[in-house]
Amino acid sequence: MEKKYIYIIMACLVLFLSIFIFWIMNKEKNEPLIISPSYSFIVSELGDISLVENEEAGLKFVIPQDWEVTNDLLASFSMRTKDFIPFKDNPSSASVPKKGCWIGATVRYEKEGSDNDYYFSSNKYYIDNPEDLEEMNSDTRAYSIIEVDGINSLKHEVINNDNNPGRAMLIWIPINDKVYLFESDLFGEDQEECKTHFDNFLNTVSIKK
Repeated sequence: MEKKYIYIIMACLVLFLSIFIFWIMNKEKNEPLIISPSYSFIVSELGDISLVENEEAGLKFVIPQDWEVTNDLLASFSMRTKDFIPFKDNPSSASVPKKGCWIGATVRYEKEGSDNDYYFSSNKYYIDNPEDLEEMNSDTRAYSIIEVDGINSLKHEVINNDNNPGRAMLIWIPINDKVYLFESDLFGEDQEECKTHFDNFLNTVSIKK
């Protein structure tokens, strides 16, 4: 049993050392950020409003009232209702609710056509060519164009009709060498209420043009 714990500790040390070396190498190369870190999102209390601002990303939004901020590592900035209960006790699916609601916001720094262009061009293409979305729709996927803060955005729904039916909602906004992603997992007993929360949240989003 002691050997087992020793192996686990050694594996953790190797992992942390690898991450530290990777961070040092990137720092020495002065490589730009790819994903906006959680500490870049600053929460300000303005009366009964919790305003979140990421100055570098040119992003502002309001946390739904009576929600809490959570550090689940599934988005740059995550928030959820205080009665949130995950469907499974698994870190990789911690945003999928059995009860309650969750919303995540992530900013990726991607210059169109660069080596870091993972999501910018593909999402921009479908926003510019919405007629091509129809052939992508299926029983498990749905795509449409919506507006967020007056900006055309790609709405992607991942639909689950089997165990724990519901859908994941992803809103992609490629603009100004950034990809803004807002997402919510609409599962569990409160999914209709969560959809309303997500729609209202999107109405608070402000992106610097």
